[in-house]
Amino acid sequence: MKKSLFLLALLVPAAAMAEGDVALTGKVGTLGFGLDLNLQLTDSAVLRFGGSGYDWSGDTTDDGIRYDATFRTSTASVIGDFFPIQDSTFRLSLGLFYNGNKLDMNAKPDGTSGTYEIGDHTYTATEVGELKGTLTFNKTAPYIGVGWGNAFAKPNGWGFMLDIGALYQGQPKLKLESSLCNSVPGCPADLAIEQDNAEKDLRKYRWYPVVSAGAVYRF
Repeated sequence: MKKSLFLLALLVPAAAMAEGDVALTGKVGTLGFGLDLNLQLTDSAVLRFGGSGYDWSGDTTDDGIRYDATFRTSTASVIGDFFPIQDSTFRLSLGLFYNGNKLDMNAKPDGTSGTYEIGDHTYTATEVGELKGTLTFNKTAPYIGVGWGNAFAKPNGWGFMLDIGALYQGQPKLKLESSLCNSVPGCPADLAIEQDNAEKDLRKYRWYPVVSAGAVYRF
């Protein structure tokens, strides 16, 4: 999927650039920092090829376990913008994303007891060893949204773009791994319970909010 989006991003813009109906957007938002290549198809339709990414780090708690977490956003997109109202910059947007978003987590034992609550039992840090988690999503994700700003409203020059929408990532997939758990009786089963409980809690992240603002320049 990623290769197909990349190929389209190379071939289609090259043809459109020859016609001169091209604009470039720099943006920042919930998917990180990004660039969009805007291609005018008609007076009421624009096609965008883009990419965004960033890393966020912090602490999080999932099913009673504390983690040092790094959330990495990495997306490539093809979005169609449709302007339903003549002479208005309001637009409706539909698109398809390559979704490389991922959450990496390193667990921390309880600060007082030095233990982990895993599944239905308590384990010491020496029994668990290093406990890591990786959260991934569907690689192909549809997008729906609205926005304001038309890169081709003026013959050339600068403009403003705002997008508000949602990316459907599907059911998040969590993988928990412990370096020593397999040698401790009952620990592998409790780790599987922990993973299942955590995945149920993560269902609310099937939709990812997409909000971005940026400046566009028409060549």
